[in-house]
Amino acid sequence: MKIRIAHPIWDWILSAIFLIGFPTAVLFSLNYPNVILQQGTAHRIFYFHVPVAWVALYGPVFSLVFAVVYLIRKESKWDLLSLAANQVALLFAIGVIFSGRIWAFSAWGVAWDKTDARLQSFTVLFISLIAYFVFRILITDATKKKLFSAFLSILCAVNAVITWGAIRWIDNPGNHPESVLGKGGMDSDIRMSFWLGVLAYHILFLVLIRFAYRLAKIEDLRESLPEREE
Repeated sequence: MKIRIAHPIWDWILSAIFLIGFPTAVLFSLNYPNVILQQGTAHRIFYFHVPVAWVALYGPVFSLVFAVVYLIRKESKWDLLSLAANQVALLFAIGVIFSGRIWAFSAWGVAWDKTDARLQSFTVLFISLIAYFVFRILITDATKKKLFSAFLSILCAVNAVITWGAIRWIDNPGNHPESVLGKGGMDSDIRMSFWLGVLAYHILFLVLIRFAYRLAKIEDLRESLPEREE
């Protein structure tokens, strides 16, 4: 039986764009923009940390959309897409936490500022994503697993929105800088490197979510096959 999950041409196109664009973005961030004197070379983590953080916040929102569609249509592919989005979101969230600690310690001498509103909200999001996968492992009934996962995806998306708004809606006493958008204060070299990085990591997100969905689909098909009698 031939199982067609997705047209392979899109894998080739996305992979080719990624293989060209991602190294270019990394090289730009390491060599092109001037060093910010207040932070020194450590500020170059900014070109990784911020784009990765954006994707870590987008992932749960995508998962929410797929989860809602699953609740309406009850088709397994939407649950698998929701799963794939949260898988990529968790991966990027790990990158955010580690890069944020390095950047914070280098810039402010504090690796973990407990008074920072965005750090607190992002930690809650990170724990919510872990809880999502714990429940998927613990719940053995397929229907219940998909149902609980859908509602947990909604919770993760709410946490993502709260994290996004933490430095916009809350009087933040921590060291976390304000939003980089709408300030108009970035030099041209910093702005070019930043947006190139944003584009590169969003392409990476698309590549990973596509492959994560394919793997989840294969696993789902494997589990649905009847067991062979010896």
